[in-house]
Amino acid sequence: MFAPRRAARSRASLVVLCLGSVLGSWDARPCHAYPPFTIEVADNGGFGVDVGAYTSIKVDASGNPHISYYDRDNGNLKYASKSGGIWSSEPADNSSSDVGLYTSLALDASGNPHISYQDVTHGQLWYAHKSGGTWFKERVDPSADIVGAGTSIALSGAGEPRISYYDETLGDLKYARKSGSTWTVETAASAGNVGEYNSLQLDSQGNPHISYYDRTNGDLRYAVKSGGIWTSEIADVSDDDTGRYSSLALDWLGRPHISFFDATNHRLEYATKSNGTWSTTVIDDSDPDIGHDTGIALDAGGNPRISYYDAYYGDLTYARKVNGTWEILYVDIDLNDVGQYSSLAIDASGRPHMSYYDNLANLLYAVGPAEVVGVAELGPDGPRRLTIAPNPSRGGPVRIAFAGARSAGVTTVEILDVGGRRLRTLELDGSGAVMWDGRDDNGRPAHAGIHFVFPVGAGGRTGRAQRLVVVH
Repeated sequence: MFAPRRAARSRASLVVLCLGSVLGSWDARPCHAYPPFTIEVADNGGFGVDVGAYTSIKVDASGNPHISYYDRDNGNLKYASKSGGIWSSEPADNSSSDVGLYTSLALDASGNPHISYQDVTHGQLWYAHKSGGTWFKERVDPSADIVGAGTSIALSGAGEPRISYYDETLGDLKYARKSGSTWTVETAASAGNVGEYNSLQLDSQGNPHISYYDRTNGDLRYAVKSGGIWTSEIADVSDDDTGRYSSLALDWLGRPHISFFDATNHRLEYATKSNGTWSTTVIDDSDPDIGHDTGIALDAGGNPRISYYDAYYGDLTYARKVNGTWEILYVDIDLNDVGQYSSLAIDASGRPHMSYYDNLANLLYAVGPAEVVGVAELGPDGPRRLTIAPNPSRGGPVRIAFAGARSAGVTTVEILDVGGRRLRTLELDGSGAVMWDGRDDNGRPAHAGIHFVFPVGAGGRTGRAQRLVVVH
C-alpha cells in the first residue's frame, strides 16, 4: 500500500515563518511569492493540523477556484472553495476510515464538485459529490483488490463520472464509469505492472484517454478507448525511466499533451502526439531533481502550461509555451519546502490557478494574471552554462562563471533579490568568471534569502536566472 508522502527534503535550517499579527496566535504564511503570482493559504487546518496533500484544482465559470485535498491528521477528504474573495472549507468525507488520498476533482455544469479518492484503511476507491448542499459518497469498485492508489476523474457530457485508477493487487490500470445508479469497471491496461500516476481526459465523443506509468518497463504510456476497444502505446520511446507524475490534457482536435517526470535524468519533460507521431521535449533540467507532481492545462490557444515541484530546492515552478518557446517562471520560492502535490487549472481569461502543499502542513493556492511574463526564456543551453559556487553562500565570496561567455556575448551578470530588485552588476573577466563579495552596489551585505543571478549581454538579460541562496 502506498504511504502518504511527506516532504521530500528538509531545510529546517533555512525555514522562515511569517507570523500572524495577533498576539498569542501565529500562522505560517507563504513569504516568497515571485511576481507576478499571488499566494494565499486556502486552508491551514487549524493549529497543528496537517492539511493540503493530494490536491486537485478546478475553476468554475466565474473564475472561482475549487480544491479537493487530504486532511492527514483527521484522515478526512476535504474540499475548499473561494467565493467573494473568501475561502471556505469543509469535510467531504469524514468517516471513521482514513480517507481522502489521491484526490481528483471535477465540476459539473452547475459548479457542483465531484471527487474520486482512496479509502486507505480498506484499500478502496470512493466517489463523493455535492448536490443541494449535501455530500453523497459511494464505493466504486466492489472487488477485494487494493485499488485507488492514484485516481483521476472526468465527467461525461451528461455529468456522469468517469474514473481511471490503479489496481495495486493486480498491477493494472482500471477504468470505472457510472450510468444511472450503476458502476461498470473494466481493465484499460494489464501488461506488466501498469497504471500508477494516471491522468484521465474525455474527448468530444466521450472516449476516455489516459496517460500512465509502466513500472515494469519504465515507460510513459497512453491508453485510448474507441469503438469499445482499449489500445495502448508508448508515448516516450526513450530508454530512460519516464512517466511518473504524468498529467494529461487534450486540445480541441483531441491531441494529447502530457507532462511527466524523467526519473533517470531527474527532469521535467513534455510529450505530445501530432499526425500519428509522438515527440518529447525536455522542459526543465535546471536543478538536480525537478519535475515532480506535474499538472498540465491548455490555454485558449491550445498552448500547454505546467505546474511542477522542484524537489531539490523545494519550490513551486511553472512553465508555459508561448510562440513556440518555453518560458520558466518561479511561483512560490519560500525557504520552506513548498510545491508538492501541485495541480493546475486555467480560467476563461487565461489566468493560471495552482493548488499545492507546503511542509508547514497548509493547503496553498497561487494565481497569476492572464498574461504572465516569464522571468527569462529557457534557451538551448540556458541555465547549464551559468555556475555558482558555493551555493548556498554564507555571505562570503562567491564565484560566478558563464561557460562560453565570449561566444554567447555575455559580458556581465546581475544579482537580484527575491523581490526583483537589482543588488549588484558585475563584469565578467576574460574567462567568463567573476567573484562576488556578497555585497550590493553600496557596499552593504546582502540579506539572507533567495537571490537570482542573470547573465547579461549587449541586448540585455539572456538565458534563465540561476538561484543563489545566502545564509547568515
